Amino acid sequence: MQTITSKLHLLTITASAFFCGATIADAEPVRVETARGAVSFSMSAAGGMRVTRGEAESPELVFTDGFSAQLKREEKGDVVSVSGGGLVANVDKKTGLVAFVSGGKTILSEREVFEKGVAFDSPEGERLYGLGQFQDGALDIRNLPRRLVQVNTQASVPFMVSTRGWGLHWHSYARVDFNPCTDFVKLEREGNAAEGRSVDVTTNAGNAKEERVEVSLVGTFDVPSDGEYAFDLDSGEKMSRQQVVDIDGKRIVSNRNVWLPPTVGFRLRLAKGRHTVRVLADSRDSPTLGIRPDRGESRFVSDFARGTDYVVYPFEPTKAVAAFRRDCGGTAALPDWAWGYWHCQERFATQQELLDALHYFKKNDLPLSVLVQDWFWWLDDTWNSMEWSKARYPDPKAMLDECHDAGVRVMLSVWPKATGECQFTKEVEAIGGFIPGTSWIDYSKKESVDLFWRWVERNLASVGIDAWWLDAVEPENDDLHGRTWTLGSGDEFRNVYPLLVNLAADRKQREMGREPLVLTRCAFAGQCRTACVVWSGDVGSEWKDLRTQVIAGLGASMAGVPYWTTDGGGFFRPHDQYTNAEFQKRFVRWVQWATFCPIQRVHGHKTDNTFSRFGAKTERLLSEQVRLRERIRPYVKATADEAVRANAPMMTPLFDAPAGFETEYMFGRELLVCPVTADVEEMDVYLPAGEWEDFFTGKRLEGGRVIRVATPIDRIPVFRRK
Repeated sequence: MQTITSKLHLLTITASAFFCGATIADAEPVRVETARGAVSFSMSAAGGMRVTRGEAESPELVFTDGFSAQLKREEKGDVVSVSGGGLVANVDKKTGLVAFVSGGKTILSEREVFEKGVAFDSPEGERLYGLGQFQDGALDIRNLPRRLVQVNTQASVPFMVSTRGWGLHWHSYARVDFNPCTDFVKLEREGNAAEGRSVDVTTNAGNAKEERVEVSLVGTFDVPSDGEYAFDLDSGEKMSRQQVVDIDGKRIVSNRNVWLPPTVGFRLRLAKGRHTVRVLADSRDSPTLGIRPDRGESRFVSDFARGTDYVVYPFEPTKAVAAFRRDCGGTAALPDWAWGYWHCQERFATQQELLDALHYFKKNDLPLSVLVQDWFWWLDDTWNSMEWSKARYPDPKAMLDECHDAGVRVMLSVWPKATGECQFTKEVEAIGGFIPGTSWIDYSKKESVDLFWRWVERNLASVGIDAWWLDAVEPENDDLHGRTWTLGSGDEFRNVYPLLVNLAADRKQREMGREPLVLTRCAFAGQCRTACVVWSGDVGSEWKDLRTQVIAGLGASMAGVPYWTTDGGGFFRPHDQYTNAEFQKRFVRWVQWATFCPIQRVHGHKTDNTFSRFGAKTERLLSEQVRLRERIRPYVKATADEAVRANAPMMTPLFDAPAGFETEYMFGRELLVCPVTADVEEMDVYLPAGEWEDFFTGKRLEGGRVIRVATPIDRIPVFRRK
């Protein structure tokens, strides 16, 4: 342990230059001795108070400006008060517990402290938001179990905000268990639940088939009293293949996809007594089902941390997000051309197919900002060779010149991995540039990063590529677990790989003298200082998937992620998508919602997303949304400017909305967006207090109430604050 610790202290010296690009000069913190050990306090420039027991996280990857010791200490009996920036931390010397006071009120208190974690009080009625992008469909995460690991469709960012007036960053690079369950339901397999089925998956060689068999597991459990109980279903694998749970004969969770995060949490109100459960799982999974009562707490545990380290911000949610992003280096601006429509699909297989898409948009006088070339533009029988396939892309420079002449930028998919027989792979291997035992580039090794971006500059940027799609930056399938890389233990630094990849991408583009823009599949705290847009990964295309992505985007925003998007229409789509009227309704609703997201974009598995493929009606409706986005582009740009200037969220939940209105949000300062996430002709909308105007009709409406509105297929409900 001493060797690893010494190595990390040495890394801290160069971390600013390599990872953060800023010099961090921490003064000595205020240290309070208690019967349960020492507690250290320091203060950030943005008003966050850092509380550390044991060793602080090192090297510093998240914060750029450091923590000063501009704190006042007072001692009275068994209580030591440490104050600064409008926040007072009262430390009980007997118990070692800390309570935080702001504006004369206790806003947050430690309930229990242990070697690798802390439990904070969370009274009934509090609402909590954040922790990143999750697929559990929960906006308010109070009493909800979540396992913070990085996988496809899940971006774990350990920052959250409370309606009690605080934000909290749990400063750990390891896996974090939030509200872990302590008891488990015994499940017994009762046999196959369905016939086997074949699904499409993506492999290093391209698309492939995988056979799956569903099995049924059953059990019973008792609860001692009426109340809310939280559950955590763990597949026992790096990725789940399905998550289906019935309790007392009622379907509670129903997630089926090609791949899903390894765990899913959910909550349920139950009556005292015995209950039955049935779990439908893939035959290769080893599912467990945890359960916990509502204990009125929020618990963080990081098994591989070297202590406990967190920062409290004494502000209401949006100001807490802004303060956190300021401490992380602020918010990077995106290029002005990023705010129009991005056209993407899996995939343009040739140079001509990409140009055909360009010609479609120009022929129909449709606005287009970015064309996105997905994977397999590279050499056959390789993955991410960094060389164009000459057979399929004979003249990439001519292709890009034609796009640029039409005023369209081009984004290219590159991966932080490489396989197959090619010169790039050989050069990475020659410098020991892969994470051992994997095909992932070691992004904590400077030589690996420099080599990767030399190839990008020479072969790709040189012909005119404008922006980069960094796919699978988790890395895929939780591949750091149980490994060692240059930074140290893969488990101790399990969640920071996407941060290192995205920091490097931003830095290297600036070194080339280019205006950076990256689309990335994962995120971590501190990423706000990069010109990166996060998208929600390879999600499904059902109505519930649409609703879940709205919630996922709001969770990411409240975790400090400024720019976010999703695959418009969903990634995994029905095989008859071009004629399936029900899917096309969802596709239209998805793009209507995307019109009022930071980035408007479509994508889809094995899909030609040319609007005309979906029939004349759907083509017209999709085209209208692209034109609408162009009309509101000045507003989107102004909202983005506010995100940079004031670190403001572009998407903000309605913190006071009644239950059932979780998908409504403010897009910027003025627009209330109400996505349509079901096949309905009308829906209830909650208007916050104040005066509002229907965005489409101009009708004036008084807020502070729920109203019934029509939802014609050509628009979703949007209202402008007056």
